[in-house]
Amino acid sequence: MAEKNTTVKVPEFLREPLEAAQARLAEFEEEAQKVFKELLQKGKESRKDVAELVQRLSKQDWKLDELRDRVSKLRDQGMERAQELRGRAESFRSEALERLEDLQTKAVAFLGVATREQVEELSRELERLARRLDKGEKARKARKTPKRPAAEV
Repeated sequence: MAEKNTTVKVPEFLREPLEAAQARLAEFEEEAQKVFKELLQKGKESRKDVAELVQRLSKQDWKLDELRDRVSKLRDQGMERAQELRGRAESFRSEALERLEDLQTKAVAFLGVATREQVEELSRELERLARRLDKGEKARKARKTPKRPAAEV
């Protein structure tokens, strides 16, 4: 077989843009090589960091019983703290309710409005008086109207 000639004749008007494109391509390749080298360096550094962390962790002798003890101790401390905070929250809630009731009482007294207990007591008294009036009216009607004799058939 005959060897092919790899040199292609390029027309003169295309030669200049083609050379510019080849120069830009060479710049891109150089930049890509720099970025690639930087990434390799960063990868090596991070690999060293990971290796160092693994080495530090492997130096610690983690035993399952020891881990369980640590976790249970932390859980117990957390429960104690939660109980303490729950108690404080409950005392704060009860104190806040007491203060709110005091403020309501002061506001009612300042405005001169009856309290709920007073209104309920007044309502019971009115109901009692209304029942007495109803009984009195029934008794008067019964006295005023004599019984009629039954009509004979």
